[in-house]
Amino acid sequence: MSNQDYKTRTLTTPEGTTITYFDGKLHNWDGPALKPAKESKQKPEYYLYGFQYTKDEWVEARRDRNGVPPDKNPQVKSRF
Repeated sequence: MSNQDYKTRTLTTPEGTTITYFDGKLHNWDGPALKPAKESKQKPEYYLYGFQYTKDEWVEARRDRNGVPPDKNPQVKSRF
């Protein structure tokens, strides 16, 4: 098994664009993965694991990421 570093990294280009990536793919749960400089006319772009989303799709995906595990969910009843 390889010993890879799976951290989210952020870099800023000389033009002022902020790029956030994870495992070599554009990704950010906290905001846009591509955030252009303030003086730029471009809009921020939202990515999760390399797939581009609209802001509404990104907000919906972000909302679904924190769920209750099945063993702590009262709606899931297991029988033993």
